[in-house]
Amino acid sequence: MARRALQAINWSALAERIPETERTALSAFKSKSDKYLQRMMAHPEALPKIDWTYYKKTIVTPGLVDKFQQQYESISVPYPADKYTADIDNEQKEAAAKIQKFIQEANQIIGNAETELSKLRAMIPYEEMTMDDFMDAHPTVFLRTDKVTTWPHTEDSQEDLDDDTPDDEHH
Repeated sequence: MARRALQAINWSALAERIPETERTALSAFKSKSDKYLQRMMAHPEALPKIDWTYYKKTIVTPGLVDKFQQQYESISVPYPADKYTADIDNEQKEAAAKIQKFIQEANQIIGNAETELSKLRAMIPYEEMTMDDFMDAHPTVFLRTDKVTTWPHTEDSQEDLDDDTPDDEHH
């Protein structure tokens, strides 16, 4: 495996998407990321090549350079396995699905609101309505004058009063 590094991160686009309270944390993260990238780029990607023929000519001990060459070439430092890219891709797909669902729900709410708004625009303006027009337009809101109610004037807060009882009996 080869060493990979993301060459360009659009930090300004990230800064636009986060709240103002998180800008200092983003700045600290960017600083750490830049330091890490700088340290990583300071090291070569591959091990340096050694001129073994030069050392074989220079060192007189037989087999010593061959032994070092064999050990040097057998060194293998494994690159860490990528365990997180698949998880990140899955989370991105899930987030995209949630976003699409939210967009559909929002569009449905917008459609319902537009329908309600078109009904309101088609109504007679309130300043031109009679009480009968208002009662027809809003039957659940209208306070009926033909039936006596007590505060808070909702169906479940009203007592059942018998209409048979004459008012004279209460005196």
